Amino acid sequence: MNKQQLLQQAKRIVDNRRYAAEEQTENTLEQLRQNDEWRIAEQRLRSAQVDLAMNIGDVKELKNTIAALEKEQAELLGKLGVDPSELTPQYSCKLCNDTGYFNGQMCECLQTELRRLIIAGSNVPNKEFTFENSAETVKHNIAIYKKVKQICDSGDKNILLTGQVGTGKTYLLTAAANYAAQLNKSTLFVTSYSLNADFLNAYLDGQESSSALLDNLIDVDLLLIDDLGTERLVNNVTANFLFNVLNERLLLHKQIFFTTNLQLKDIQDRYDERIVSRLLDQSRTFIAQLTGNDKRLSKGCVQ
Repeated sequence: MNKQQLLQQAKRIVDNRRYAAEEQTENTLEQLRQNDEWRIAEQRLRSAQVDLAMNIGDVKELKNTIAALEKEQAELLGKLGVDPSELTPQYSCKLCNDTGYFNGQMCECLQTELRRLIIAGSNVPNKEFTFENSAETVKHNIAIYKKVKQICDSGDKNILLTGQVGTGKTYLLTAAANYAAQLNKSTLFVTSYSLNADFLNAYLDGQESSSALLDNLIDVDLLLIDDLGTERLVNNVTANFLFNVLNERLLLHKQIFFTTNLQLKDIQDRYDERIVSRLLDQSRTFIAQLTGNDKRLSKGCVQ
C-alpha cells in the first residue's frame, strides 16, 4: 500500500473507535428510555432546553427548571445504577474525539495508527534495530550513520551501502527503515534474493502480476533492498524488472536504499549499463563503504 492508502486505512480505524463510542452511548440511552420515569424526565428537560434556546418564557424560571430536571436525572441514574459518564461518548482520544484531526492538523492518535500500519506492512526484519540502539564504535561508520539519517529526513537522495560481510550494512538499512516509518513514510524492506524471486514469479504469471508487483514497489515512499548481488540473474527478468523499478522511482523522486557486499567494479561487471548508470550516479545517490570487523561475531549484531 502507498502512504495515502495507509492513511485512509488508519482513518477508518480511528473512525470506527468513534462510531463504537457513540453507539455505546446510544445503546445506554435506549435502555434508559425503557424506564418511564427517565423517558418523561428526558422529554421535559429537552422541552425546557428548547424553550430557553428560543427565548420562550421567563429565562430565570427556565434555568431553574432545567437545573431541577438535571438533578432529577442524576438521582434517577443513581437509582438505576448507571454511571453519568455513560451518557456521553467515551472517546479514546480526548484531543480530537476520535476524528483524527485537531486544530486543522493530523492528531497524534491518527499519526500513531498510521505509523503502526506503516511498520506492520514494511517487512522490516527487526524493530529494535534503530539509530538510537546502535552499538557502532567505528568513527567512519558513525559518520555514515549520521549522513543516512539526514538523508532519511531530507528525502533528497538514494543510498548505496557497500562493505565486507558483517560490517553492519543490514543493521543500518533496518535502522533507516524504522526511522522512516517514524517519519510517517511508507516503507518496504526486501532482500535482493526474495525480490528477484518475486520478479520471476510475476514474469511467469503474466502482465497483470508484473504490473501489480511494479506498482507496489514504486508506490511506497521508501524502498529498501538488502544484499544486492546475492540474487541469481535471470535472463530477460532480473535486469528488466530492476531497471523499471529504479527508473520509475527516479522519475518520481522516490528514494531507494541498497546494501551490497559487491565492490563498485563488481556492480559494473554484473549489471547492464542502464542499471549501473542509475545506481552509481553520485549526483542522486550517496555511496558509502562501511568498515570494521565482522559484527556478527559479537552477540546481538548482524550484517
